This record gives sequence, structure tokens and C-alpha cells, in this order.
Amino acid sequence: MPATIIDVAKLSGYSKATVSRAYASPDCVKPETREKIYAAAKALNYAPNAIARAMVTKQTENIAFIIHEKQYPVVLNPFYSPILEAVLQECNRHGYSAFISTDHDVRLPNGELYIKKHMDGVILAGQTDYQSILSFRKHNIPMVLLNNRMELDDLLCVTADNYNGAVQAMEHLYERGHRRIGLLAGAFSPEIYNARYNGYVSVLKKYDLPLDMRFVQDTEPTMEAAEQYISSILGMPDRPTAFFCTNDTIAIGAIKAALRAGLRVPQDLAIVGFDDSDNSRIIEPELTTVHIDKQQMGHLAAQKLFDMIDGNPIEEYWINTPTRLIIRSST
Repeated sequence: MPATIIDVAKLSGYSKATVSRAYASPDCVKPETREKIYAAAKALNYAPNAIARAMVTKQTENIAFIIHEKQYPVVLNPFYSPILEAVLQECNRHGYSAFISTDHDVRLPNGELYIKKHMDGVILAGQTDYQSILSFRKHNIPMVLLNNRMELDDLLCVTADNYNGAVQAMEHLYERGHRRIGLLAGAFSPEIYNARYNGYVSVLKKYDLPLDMRFVQDTEPTMEAAEQYISSILGMPDRPTAFFCTNDTIAIGAIKAALRAGLRVPQDLAIVGFDDSDNSRIIEPELTTVHIDKQQMGHLAAQKLFDMIDGNPIEEYWINTPTRLIIRSST
């Protein structure tokens, strides 16, 4: 039979109420008393009841990691899986559990109610909408927006430096001698899309290069969509000699289309991606890409969420992590 709080009280020599308080409100119990109680609990292999503890502390020790349904399942997503791993590491360090869900699940009739009752905080990853954010705020649920940014007061956002990452990629292509550079832009959240597009355009303007809208293509961030578009323009005599792709999946699709058409990468068509996912090193030739420290983003998002849950002051509401260019064989 598992040990009970009464067993811990007997072994430690303190009352049941003191033992309960040592777990529910440890700051109200003297350190030496807590040490004796915890030692007795460890000797008895006793674990306090999570439901009872939540009733006392008003915390469930659960957070939700909510991702856009197009990016699900997150464990197979080359961008979000290392982010999730970092979030889980922080949860483990703080004694929390993380529940993974999609934005679609939350919009179900009982989804919002479940989050309100069972989660101490929420990480919203990727695309979302104002209504979802306002709904969590209505219930006073601490929240971090990850890999996205919205202009709302006191909304903590953790993003990568998408603009400067795009500038680095374009400067690299220019230095390699490319003057006709196309853009394959994935349908991401507006903040990410605009930052990477603006970085692309700024380098064209800097060097007085043409912005040819025939070769600026919005697409679903999939290999299939990229392959289809690249295949359709390869026969044009004035096609670009290089493409900046706003994620690695699109870039890999572009490489596949070029190779299947008998072109050489990078001699006939150079390709740059964005994200530095594991897939960028699997494709041959290996992909030049903009590195995002995805684990850093995950750690920061979780750490800031726990700060909010604990009532710690937040000094910065927009954390923009740096990016850097990784040069490989595709350029």
C-alpha cells in the first residue's frame, strides 16, 4: 500500500497539517522542518496528491503548447520539434507537465474551458488570431506567443530576427554574383512573412536590382508546392539564377525540381533556405540556410511563461533571437 500523509507525519514527528503545509505553502514552513518532512517522504516513497495540491495552491502545474493545425504533429515538424523539446526540458526543471494541442482543438466547444480549468499558462506557437489571444486574456491565463508577433499591449512574444536573416541570405547571393534573385515565400504568420519579404526587397533596393514579381511567389510551405512552381519557370530564358526560400522545406523542393530538370545546383541555380532544420543537411547538395536557434527560442518562451505564472515582473515583451547564415553547397 502506498504511503500516506499520515505516515509522513508519524515518521517526521510533525502534524499532518504541517506536512500538508510543507508541500502547499513551503515558504510558511521553517527550512529545517521542511528538510525533515521531505526526508521522511523520500524514505517512504511518498508523493503528494497533485489534485489536492492544486486545490490549495490554485495551480495545476500544467501548461499547454498550442500549435497551428497545419504544423501538427509537432514531434515530426522539423522546425517546431526542437522548440518543443526545449519547452519540455524547462517543464521538467520546474516540475510541470506540458499538454500539446492544436488551435483547432481549442476552438472545439469544450476546448477553451479545458484550458481555463486545467492549465496554468499557454504557449501559442506560430500562426494564431486575435480572438484566441483575447479569449485567453479574458480568463487571465499567462501566455507567450512563440515564433510570431502581434501588436498588443503586454503580449510577450519570442521570435527570431527574420528581417536580418533574410538580409544575410540576400547579401550572400549578391556576393556570389547573382543579380536576378527570385523569392519563394511560404504562407506563414504575417509578422514572419513581412519581415523576410522586407529583408529580400531591401537588398534588391540597396544594389538597384530589379524586383520582378513574376519570380516572387507566395506558396504553401511544402516541398510539393515549391517543386511545382520551380518546374513551371525553369524554361524561361530570363529566369532567376538564384532563389531565396523562406524556409528549408520550400528550398529542398526547389532543389529537387532543379535536379530533376537536369540543372546543376548551385552552378545553374543557387538556393538559400531559412531555419537550418535537420533536413538541410540531408539533402544533396547540402542547403545553405539561415540558422535559427530553435532550442533557445523554446527555452526562452517556457522560462518567460513560468516567470509570469510565478508573478515575476516582465521587463521585455518582445524577445528577438539572433540569426546567422550557414553556408553549404547549394550556393
